[in-house]
Amino acid sequence: MPRASMKKRAMTALVVVPAVAAGTLAVGLSVAASQGELGGEPVTGQPLVEPPVLKSRGGRLAVTFDARTSVVSIGGRKVGTWAYNSMAPGPTLEVFRGDYLQITNRNNLPEQPSNLHTHGLHVSPEKQGDNVFVNTPSGAAFTNKYNIPDDHIPGEYWYHPHRHMFTNQQVGAGMAGMIYVRANTPEERELDRYRTRLMVFQQFQVDNGKVVAAGQKSTAPTYTYVNGQLKPVASLRPGEIQRWRLANLQAGSFIRIPVPEGMKAWLISTDGNPTSRPIPLSSMLIPPAGRRTILVRAQSAGELTVQNIPWGSGFQAIPQQDLFTARVAGTPVVGAKLPALPAVMPDLRGEPVHNSRTVQFSVGTPAPGSTAPNFVINGMNYDQWGKKNLALMKLNTVEEWTLTNTTDEYHPFHIHVQPFQVVSVNGQPVKGVEYRDTVPIPPMVNGVPGKVVIRQRYTDFTGRFVFHCHILFHEDNGMMAPVRVVR
Repeated sequence: MPRASMKKRAMTALVVVPAVAAGTLAVGLSVAASQGELGGEPVTGQPLVEPPVLKSRGGRLAVTFDARTSVVSIGGRKVGTWAYNSMAPGPTLEVFRGDYLQITNRNNLPEQPSNLHTHGLHVSPEKQGDNVFVNTPSGAAFTNKYNIPDDHIPGEYWYHPHRHMFTNQQVGAGMAGMIYVRANTPEERELDRYRTRLMVFQQFQVDNGKVVAAGQKSTAPTYTYVNGQLKPVASLRPGEIQRWRLANLQAGSFIRIPVPEGMKAWLISTDGNPTSRPIPLSSMLIPPAGRRTILVRAQSAGELTVQNIPWGSGFQAIPQQDLFTARVAGTPVVGAKLPALPAVMPDLRGEPVHNSRTVQFSVGTPAPGSTAPNFVINGMNYDQWGKKNLALMKLNTVEEWTLTNTTDEYHPFHIHVQPFQVVSVNGQPVKGVEYRDTVPIPPMVNGVPGKVVIRQRYTDFTGRFVFHCHILFHEDNGMMAPVRVVR
């Protein structure tokens, strides 16, 4: 990874406070109900509306998130849920490389602790940085301060709560939003020529005007919404090339999107990490937390349906659903060309490996007297790891990790602070240079564990952070482990 020239700014001391008793999403929804009639049938076919954007000015962006029981618009009707600033998804934050970002997270959730994680950002994991060991109880606030490196990878990232044991419920309620890091390079200016659209995917089950909380049962239908809308419409002209930013911010569900007939698509970024050229696509499997930036073009007028098609089995099976409509109409665009993209991500496959590790994702035996699932990494759940670290990685050295999976489910591996290069999947080498911050580990088949090999070089920052399965139910039930980067 490129080294960063960090701006020196003083940071106040970190104060960690004890946790309080957990509540449920239902607590406090009577407050939401008092704000007006909730529920009704969802509305479809509305023009796509993107979340509001909060932009840095003069190298600084300071925002406050108010996490509380709120009435938000989901599917064109009022719905009670937990949200940041009464929006689901939350506002998009836009900063430039070298900027200072400050987020004050006010936890007004009823009886439940929280905190904040900036997923994918290459920033310090310590003190008031991207520190997911922070605990902010109900009624308290904590301010995160991030110095964005001068050479940060420009791209699409996101934020969400990361308080262990409460992450699934809070993200599933809608507490998430996007972060853009911009660079103002010639390549970025070239991409800015294309009309850009953001599609944030979140999954909600709405019953009696309220989002059904994780663990609660309901017979109400579950839909994947786009920017809080159900089956909206995005317009483009025949022959026009648009840039679509697709973000799967669902708490635990994959998305499988085929490119509809009559449209062409090219991948230009995975999890914020640029490709070296536009790569033709026929379909995409986007894991929970995954982002894909693509260029699309449709030559002929008409309406094209973008779908989430069936995939997976058991608990991971997803049904078919229309996500949104691409309406191709208007004056045709002639001569639109794909961009030239430079190779900017280093290929670690030819570099010396300082350390090799095997990391196994599996299911352990529940604790005596407990019926709760026990998801483990290298045989231990998160609580068992305690103050120990699964790995001590030396700054500026390359490590190769073999990620294995002995269960019958996919586990999306995510590690904080910096992306990694995917080397192979189930023994098949990856073509080209592919970087991600979240990659699914395939399930075990016929007794053979699924396997993904990655390489990573941690730069710029020392400190302690975590990696985990980004199916947040798995994470909350133990599938997370701490690591530390040292000098």
